[in-house]
Amino acid sequence: MNKEFKKISIWSLFFLIVLALSCMGGEKKFLSNQSPVLLGETSDKGDLLQLAYQHYAFACMAIGNGDYEEAEVYLKEALKNDRDSPYLLMKLSQVLVGNGKAEEALLFAQKTVELTPHDLKAREFLAKVYSRLKKFDLAISQYREILKKDPGSKDVGLHLSTLLIRVKEYGPALDELSILIEREPEMMLAHYYKGRIHMELKAYDSAKQAFLRGLEIDSKFLPALMDLATLYGRMDKVDMAIETYNKILLSYPTSIVAREKLIALYYKTGQEKLAEDNMEEMKRIFSPGDLKRKRLGLIYLRYGKLNKSIEELKSIVSAWPDDQEARYYLGAALEENGDLAGAYENFDLLNADSGYFINARMHMAYILEKQERPDEAISLVKETINHKRDNPRLYLMLTSLYEIKEEYLNAVDILKEGIRYNARNTDLFYRLGVVLDKLKRNEECLEQMEMVIKIDPQHADALNYIGYTYAVEGIHLDRALELIERAIKYRPDSGYIIDSLGWVYFRKGQYDKALEELKRAIVLSPEDPTIHEHLGDVYFKKKDYGKALQIYEKALSLKNVDHEKLKGKIKDVMEHLKGTVP
Repeated sequence: MNKEFKKISIWSLFFLIVLALSCMGGEKKFLSNQSPVLLGETSDKGDLLQLAYQHYAFACMAIGNGDYEEAEVYLKEALKNDRDSPYLLMKLSQVLVGNGKAEEALLFAQKTVELTPHDLKAREFLAKVYSRLKKFDLAISQYREILKKDPGSKDVGLHLSTLLIRVKEYGPALDELSILIEREPEMMLAHYYKGRIHMELKAYDSAKQAFLRGLEIDSKFLPALMDLATLYGRMDKVDMAIETYNKILLSYPTSIVAREKLIALYYKTGQEKLAEDNMEEMKRIFSPGDLKRKRLGLIYLRYGKLNKSIEELKSIVSAWPDDQEARYYLGAALEENGDLAGAYENFDLLNADSGYFINARMHMAYILEKQERPDEAISLVKETINHKRDNPRLYLMLTSLYEIKEEYLNAVDILKEGIRYNARNTDLFYRLGVVLDKLKRNEECLEQMEMVIKIDPQHADALNYIGYTYAVEGIHLDRALELIERAIKYRPDSGYIIDSLGWVYFRKGQYDKALEELKRAIVLSPEDPTIHEHLGDVYFKKKDYGKALQIYEKALSLKNVDHEKLKGKIKDVMEHLKGTVP
């Protein structure tokens, strides 16, 4: 190395070290745990450190320019020349987190703590990386270690408390918060989090006290005000909830969430004029086309004010044509308002990568079916399935379209395709069983229903389907009874399932039990003709022909009834009443 080069190199190193110190905000212990290298020193170690901190300085410049990818490259180069520098390890870990590489960052954060176990800042950063990776137990452990060495750290105590809340360890969280409040009674966040815990535990009075105490410290702390209003709603203190939302809006007039909650409460309490006044206030605060007025369009839609909803949402999509949410709900409002062509046009403008795309395509298919264009609807859903093959709702909708056309074999094929992509979706298996039943392929139908209850033993509809099928066929009645009783356990208020129970008793010849259950079923489902017919059959078997006639005639007056079958039963009853049948 010639003297001139050495002179430039030493001066460059001095400049870069100054720059590095600036990058660290004046931190001067980045060479701690190492022997200091004096300027002009030319040992191998000195050369390596020189290279390390040249790269480090370049990393700082990259960070200053917002280029964290480049900073990552320079820091990794720096570490090649100074592998055990805690500061470089920490800096790289921070940059990796910023680059969305938390798993990789964790390795460097862990090594930093291994090298400097007493560095509480390093341990705190490690805890934050664990939290980001949802390794909450490990994060909690790190925070506890910090508090052992520095029990007065309020920030760490607060971080620990919030993590304990997140993992639903409410008792320990309350303990930590009590410690914080004892040390610093005016720590508003500690009172607030106490309120959140008590609200979660449904200890509403304690939650209210905690929120109010926090608001004594900071009367405009929005999260506490919002949670207090929510709490009053849960306590059925609607007037106090309304008062709190109004208080929020005095300080935060542009709070869309508070305004929307207030409007909902006014509608709930029949104060429609006040609700509409708040909607008008939103119009006054926000200009047409302002994205915040999108919520107003959705509020109008929710409360059935379709023309106003359409007006608001049209102004949004005019100003923001790529706003997928506004476009979707505009389509929904137009559809609800009877403008099917306008709805279809807006749904068709949604991007394939939008979270609303699938729902929009299903609306489009429904519109086509409503316009008696089922083949176009089928083509549309098939095309949409190519975008999202693992969406079970698309297969179910396509099945419905095939069923409307009575193309049951096509329905079977599409359901089997759906099952290939959704191997444990009970809706697809159940629907396949129903379609197979329509094809009179009873054994295959029951196989699908058995598969449903294998996946979900509490699937009441499948349990009932098998049990009722056995009852209708008069076979396996003991198992039918067991399956239907299980179904009732999960759906105790289902008139249809209780009807099945009554029918099993009927098939077993236990007419009194059948009568009891069918009477109960008819109360739960008074408009179901099958339940009435079953009840009439029981009365007929019990030779109470007058009651049987009354029930059959009622069944005949209901919708979706087999008129010819019932007329035949009424004729039989009439003959018994006339005494013409022995």
